Amino acid sequence: MRNKTALILAALAWAKPAAADEARFHATAGAAHAVGGTQQSEFGTGGGGSGTIELAVGNVMGVQASAGALVLSAGSAPSDASVAKQSTGSAFLGTVGVRFRPLGASRVAGPWIDANGGVAQTGDLSRLAVDAHVGWDFRVSDKTRWDVGPFIGFTQIMQPDVAFRPDDAHIAWAGIQLSLGASEKPRALPPPPRDMQPPPPVQETDGVAEVEDLCPPVDADGEVPEGCPGHVVKLENDRLVLDDVIHFEFNSPKIRRQSRGLVRKVAQFINETPDITDVSIEGHADARGTEEYNQKLSEERAASTRAMLVEFGSDESRLHIVGHGKSQLKIVTMLPEARNRRVEFIVVRTHEVAGPPVAPSSPRVASGKRGQP
Repeated sequence: MRNKTALILAALAWAKPAAADEARFHATAGAAHAVGGTQQSEFGTGGGGSGTIELAVGNVMGVQASAGALVLSAGSAPSDASVAKQSTGSAFLGTVGVRFRPLGASRVAGPWIDANGGVAQTGDLSRLAVDAHVGWDFRVSDKTRWDVGPFIGFTQIMQPDVAFRPDDAHIAWAGIQLSLGASEKPRALPPPPRDMQPPPPVQETDGVAEVEDLCPPVDADGEVPEGCPGHVVKLENDRLVLDDVIHFEFNSPKIRRQSRGLVRKVAQFINETPDITDVSIEGHADARGTEEYNQKLSEERAASTRAMLVEFGSDESRLHIVGHGKSQLKIVTMLPEARNRRVEFIVVRTHEVAGPPVAPSSPRVASGKRGQP
């Protein structure tokens, strides 16, 4: 029996998940008691646990294999004096089955139900067994895959009609499940309405009149109104230093329209600086989502920046893209921080420019707007 269970678990562990999702692991522990028939009184309260490996098939269903054991304490003597009193009862179970998550399409934790069938080993006897459980998982933290929650269950171990006492064993369970569940996946936000206006400018309260205070917001194309300060782009050693980051939509390589003017300024600077021979456009993403997803997203953001620079007249052959994913956060946070969704510009020049060396830990794109870090 134990060898059969081990083979089932090994086969599922090496199988390729149908939905390319991570394998999920569940461990349960709880109290158990026989219900119905003579076993309800002849056995007392006991407990047990199980370990399960699950392979997801889509978001709401998975196939699984489990191995577990239960022990029931001795209860009252049988009412039939010809039957000896039972000692403690035990069983080892190996099952396969399916698990359903009704809310799996929209969340990684939540309610679940499973149904399983297999074999129970009780002493020297092997019997067919079925069980089912209902539970509710709660995600411990959005930074981990750990879930925990309560469950209730029912196990039936079948006895053949030719047995001395052919009554099936019925065991009720209640306990806690600890799981290594599914990873959080980034959720795409709906695009903003086309006619959405930029937010109103922040009103200064320091009592000092400044040119920026009197300027209206940039227009829909990112242009700074006439007479107002424009974006600043500087060349320091091997990098372009900007007065702001290029802002992207959340979970998207699309550049926000408020940054078109800054990209135009970068293109103008590159075009007017003849000793810049190559520009490495290096994309970054924020901390939400998987490593693979953010790596792809950072490359797409670098590519969309290159496309806009070409739109504004830069030579595409001088522009190269690199993606860093979420490996170089500017602001360490799990929130969708706009300053982490950025690109940086590293340049190759035809001659060395004298100046103090830049520390390796310095950020490649400076965000120097007044009132921001």
